Amino acid sequence: MKKGTVALVIMGTVCLLLLGAPSPGVAQYLGETTWTVSITQDEYGPKSNTSIMTGAITRAGGAYYTMQGYANPPGDAPFILAGGGVLIGQTLYLTLTASQLHTNSPDNWRDTSVVQFQLDKTTLNGTLYEVGHDFKLSSAGPSPIFGSQFAAGTVTRTGPAINLTP
Repeated sequence: MKKGTVALVIMGTVCLLLLGAPSPGVAQYLGETTWTVSITQDEYGPKSNTSIMTGAITRAGGAYYTMQGYANPPGDAPFILAGGGVLIGQTLYLTLTASQLHTNSPDNWRDTSVVQFQLDKTTLNGTLYEVGHDFKLSSAGPSPIFGSQFAAGTVTRTGPAINLTP
């Protein structure tokens, strides 16, 4: 091969490597949407509480996904969520960790939770349950106060659709 041809082949290969299409194993951001989250039950029984959750979904590869998001309840600090999941059949199962620093209470509760969402892959509507643990910051000292919580409910997509299938 001539020197000029070799140089062109090398430059072409470098361009393909740098600018080429992503491989199937590369994470792909799918978009952001919103949901109405309706809590219908807590550890004390039936409940009626609604908030808006905003989140973004990324396909990590294959049937695996990640999600980051937040809910911003009126009069309180945001509830931050992040985690991952898997698409099994028609259902996206997401397990997300969550945290919130309450600003609407003089006791300054700090919450952590694990939340499971089961969402239909086409509509992204579904159900959730949450098991959490919290700490009353104002009780720090010899007699700290911790609490536990449970919630369950429904999730209804109200924002743009997100296509989960490649």
